[in-house]
Formats: sequence, structure tokens, C-alpha cells
Amino acid sequence: MKKTYIFLALVAFALSSCNDKWADHFFGASKGEEQLNITTTEFFNTHTEYSAFYSMMKKTGLDKELAKNQQLTIWVVTNDSMAKSGITDNDTLRMQYHMNYLPFVMSDLKSGLRILSLNGIYFQIGASGNDLYANSSKITKSYRLTNGVVHEISALMKSKVNMYDYLRGLGNDYSIIRDSIFKYNTQVFDKVNSIPIGVDKTGNTVYDSIFYVSNPLFATVPFNSEFSQFTAFLPSNAVIDSCLSSLNAQYLKMGKVIAKSDTILAINWIKQAMFYNGTLTDFSATDIKSAFSMVWRTTVQQLDTQNPVALSNGLLYNVTKIKIPNNVIITRIKSLVQYWQYQDAVYPDPADLYTFKGMVGTPSVFVDSATPDPAVLPNYITLNITGDPTSTSEFSMEFPPLETYKDANGATKAQVMQVPTGEYYLYMGFHSSGHPYVDIYFNEVLIASALNISLSTPWNFDRVTETSLDLNPVSGIAKWDGLGGLVGVVNVTGDGLASFKIKVKFNMLLAAGGSKSLRVYHWALKPTANNY
Repeated sequence: MKKTYIFLALVAFALSSCNDKWADHFFGASKGEEQLNITTTEFFNTHTEYSAFYSMMKKTGLDKELAKNQQLTIWVVTNDSMAKSGITDNDTLRMQYHMNYLPFVMSDLKSGLRILSLNGIYFQIGASGNDLYANSSKITKSYRLTNGVVHEISALMKSKVNMYDYLRGLGNDYSIIRDSIFKYNTQVFDKVNSIPIGVDKTGNTVYDSIFYVSNPLFATVPFNSEFSQFTAFLPSNAVIDSCLSSLNAQYLKMGKVIAKSDTILAINWIKQAMFYNGTLTDFSATDIKSAFSMVWRTTVQQLDTQNPVALSNGLLYNVTKIKIPNNVIITRIKSLVQYWQYQDAVYPDPADLYTFKGMVGTPSVFVDSATPDPAVLPNYITLNITGDPTSTSEFSMEFPPLETYKDANGATKAQVMQVPTGEYYLYMGFHSSGHPYVDIYFNEVLIASALNISLSTPWNFDRVTETSLDLNPVSGIAKWDGLGGLVGVVNVTGDGLASFKIKVKFNMLLAAGGSKSLRVYHWALKPTANNY
């Protein structure tokens, strides 16, 4: 029996010890805190320096929270600070922002801690030196009470806005991006949380209905949620207009006009490049990848990083300059080598544009019997030159990119094309049957050597790599208008727009004997990931 009593005494002692530790956590004062053996209601009744704050709690009905069997943390201000706050009598949401469930004692307050207030919006604890802050309000005193904690702060906090609400409430200076995001909002019936209240004449259940907002962007960035943090880069209409104007100027220099589809593509890229997971404060990296895997290049795009907008679920930076990357707006640049025959009158001598070495006779335009698309391109047409099989001199053709246009008389003409500078994949196509091996140069730099062009895949015309059938598998049309065979990576150098030259050279070492001809069909450039 004595052993039993000893055992029970030990258990009682252990439980008492645990309770003491539990009490110590909630009621033992931490450094910088004053411990008072009173309730929160008794605290406000005896600390008149907070009477204005307590009076506002009563006006908004929040004093009732103090009487409940629960632990609270209350973030109070003095009467002087309350007078300077500009709060109105009915601002319940702002007062709720200064109360939260659970006791957050001083030892709990770490820089970066996000605390959910009674109005459903988070505020954040920060630190500067030895001082702690709730948002930007300095914590000046702390009291640990029997049913909670009271922290005195230097100024009444303003409830931060949720990112969704901030973007939704943007003015017309931001209407382009605002409307492009929220036009896809839909109201979804929340059956789980809706309350059945009866049955209609047809036997269908009638609900006290609750709806929630859905948006396709939420699947990747639920920026309406308070449970995650995001960063947004926000462009105004003026910034977007400037971006599109620059894009249009670039198109005009290339002899093109920006289309509606280009504008839609640009806006969609901006929309997917503006959202990021987490809060971004470090912009030292060259490339930052958005939540949608779009690349934001800090050396090209420009943000006002000195004035971030603090939101309840993240940060927002205003964009001061934006550029649609080349590899987004340009899918391919392609031209046919046979455009040589349409050279503009300003180039009376083909040698001004095309250089032929080791050629016997003159260049010829060959019309193949193959029919890619009767409505668009009835036949494949190549530019052919023939060389002397016995000669050991260089046999090659070199040409710039040409584009066609119609002159005042409706005649087809060709002129030298300029393209945006940067890095590209170079693709080409030939009439491959029996074609000799070749070397390919780009602006006099060797890109690929000893290419076996006689292989129909991938070199025969443009029948491989992103062809019309590849891009539209159910169309049933022939495989044509592809990129062709990959030659290698090239660089168009310069500032803004520039031209270039491609040289196709007969490979002497791998000559098959007999046939010595070059039959070139097309070239194509596709921007690499580096072509921003």
C-alpha cells in the first residue's frame, strides 16, 4: 500500500509540474513584459491611458470578445495615438485588425511572423535593431494577463489589403491589366457551405446560397488567399502602351504590322510574368522565374523596387518599363532563298546581294513537282547553282535574308530583311535528293560542317520540325511549312535590328563525285531562350 501511495504522489507531483510549466508559458512574464493577475476586461478598466481604444472596442462590439472563455492578444494604442489615427466610430474591420486569438507573448514574436487578425487579414512582425514592430508600429510595452496578452504599439495599424482586392480596386490608369485578369472571374455555387432552407414546387432543394469567386489564375497563383504569400509586378496602362508602341515600331522596321493576335500574346505574357510565389526583395539575379515559368530579366525589365506596396498576402512593385521578350513574340522568321529572282531595282546586279563562287553558268530557279499546298504554295522552288566537278576551288553561294512585297504596279519585289538582334536556332531546307555534303557559315562564322544533306529527314525542303501538320494534327493537310533541319545556334549582332548573311559551301573532302550542285530552298530562325 505504501508503494501505491508513493506512486500516486509521484504522479501528482509530475502533473503539478506539467501544469506549472503550462502556466509558466501562458502566465509567466517574458523579458520586456509586465505580468498582471487580472483579466483583459479588468486591464482596460484600470488602465485609462487606453480608454479611447477601449471605448472604440465597445462601439464596435468587440469588448464582448473579452468576456469569452478564450485567450486573446490585443494590440492597443494610447489615447494620444488614438486621437491621431483618424479612425471612425463604425470602423469595425480596423479594430478587428488589432485583435487575434491565441496569446502571442514577447518570446513568440519573431521577425517575419504573420499573425491572423479577427478581420481575416494578416499583419506581420518585423524587427529593427532591438525593437519589434507590428507592421510599421513599434511595440513599446507588453502585459501578460490571465486570459491573454496586451501589446502597446506606437500607432494604430492600417489593415493591409489582400492582393486580389488591391488589383480588383485599381483605377482606370491600370484598366488594361486589371480587366485582362478579372474578366475571367466566375461566381461558383458553394453547395457544401450553403444551407438548405426548403424545397421548391419541382422538388429541388432551395438554399441560403453562398458563392465564391473562381479565376483560372487561381490554379497557379491563388492571390486571393491569405494562406500564401505572393509578389506582383504591376504595369500601368502607360507602361503597357509604351511597350506595345515599341513592339509596333520594331514590326514596322521588319516590314510588318502588329496584329491583334500579337497584342493578345503580349498581354497574356505580361499577365503570366507579373505573379511570383513568395515575397521578393532581392533582385540581384539576372533572371527571375514567375509562378507561370515566365522569365523576368532584371537587366531588361524595370521596377520601382524602392517603393513596394505591402499587402496582407504579399508585396507589389510598380513596373516602370516592360519589354516583350523576342522568344515570346517571335515564333519564327523564315524566308525562301529563291526570292533572289525578285530583287528590287536598287540591286541590279545579283552579286550585290548574292555571292556565287566556283559557279558554272548562271543561277537557276527550279520548280519542283512536289505540291506543298496548292492554295498557298503550288510547288517547292529552289535556287540552284552548278559547279565544275574537276575544280578544287571554293564552290558556294552566300546570301542575305530577303522578304517580298508588292510594288505600286502590283509586281513582286524583294528587299533585304532585318531581324531583332540576339541568339537564334538556324534551320535550313534543300532539295535533298542526291545533294552533296555542305558546310554552313553565318556571317562568315562556321556553324556546321560536313552536313549530309542527301538525307531527306531532316533536310528535304521544310517537311520536318513544327510543320503545318505538327501544329494542327487533325487538319489532314500535308506536312510542310516547317522549320527544316537544325544547323546550329547563331547570333545576329548589333543594336535593335540587323541583317546577316548565310553561306552554303560545297564540302570538298566528302564530295560524292559526279554531281556538284547546290539546291537551297529556305532558311529559318527561331529565338533561343537567351534571345530576350
